[in-house]
Amino acid sequence: MKFLGKTDIRQLISMKESIQIIREVFSEIGKNHVILPERTVIDLNNGNDSVLFMPAYLPKEGDLGIKIVTVFPSNISRNMPTISAVILLVDQKNGQVISAMEGGYITALRTGAVSGVATDLLARQDAQNLGIFGAGVQARSQIEAMLEVREIKHVVIYDITKEFAIKLADDMNEYYGDNCYFQPVETTEEAVVNSDIIVTATTSKSPVFDGSLVKKGTHINSIGSFKPQNREVDDLVIQKAKIFVDSYDCSLKEAGDLIIPLEKGIISRGNIKADLGELVLGKKKGRENDQEITFFKSVGMAVQDIAVARTIDEKARKKNMGIDINNL
Repeated sequence: MKFLGKTDIRQLISMKESIQIIREVFSEIGKNHVILPERTVIDLNNGNDSVLFMPAYLPKEGDLGIKIVTVFPSNISRNMPTISAVILLVDQKNGQVISAMEGGYITALRTGAVSGVATDLLARQDAQNLGIFGAGVQARSQIEAMLEVREIKHVVIYDITKEFAIKLADDMNEYYGDNCYFQPVETTEEAVVNSDIIVTATTSKSPVFDGSLVKKGTHINSIGSFKPQNREVDDLVIQKAKIFVDSYDCSLKEAGDLIIPLEKGIISRGNIKADLGELVLGKKKGRENDQEITFFKSVGMAVQDIAVARTIDEKARKKNMGIDINNL
């Protein structure tokens, strides 16, 4: 059994490649070729922190495994990551665990890749301005994915902790500064009013911006909240937007951004126009004109992690990378 850490994983896979893998995964999901049991969630510390157990199987490629991920917003006060994870891959032929991987980076990578696929299908082709809510690990991968699928020229970053937004903007300007300008902002309005694409990557339990400020033609990716009682966008956004999801079943069980307005009667089940598998396969339409506001809600599915992890494992074995745990 191999162990692969974050340093190895970064060297073995790119965002561009991850977006293509995720596109193929959603094609298989759209064909009902995936076995995806409902994930188990254990809430801790009065429901503020969570541990998730997420198994998945993709028969076509033999991708079989489980991700264990912890989401601890309280870790901010400890100066520790809010999300940590491990991914275990299993050989479908003999049942042996063949690989264990640091899963925090893969979680961010595949979440960015999912947003990349959704944005490629739903955002206006001429989208150039990006607004980001949250300045953690997820925000970095979201930015990277947006830059892969659109020619982004200006990124504004808002975080409730101003210093985090400044640090992320500085880091991104150093890396991408020749082609795109990254700007930390002090108000939520500044991250919305001029943005063609908005990404919410926060641990907030309530809406992070005023939906009345969203301009026509905007595309929104909401990827932070994953509990029925939590939401990142308000009712006005949900009312105005064409809604798309990564999974009907998962979203209707876990996405407070949709569950709360559904329970209020603000929208109905019919307002959810398509899932990403249907869009990838061309079974349903996405954006139909440049005036529509499109909203994509992602709660995440383990099959995404497992598919990306399998590619990483294959590359690692060819390059003899990682630690052979059996020899320790």
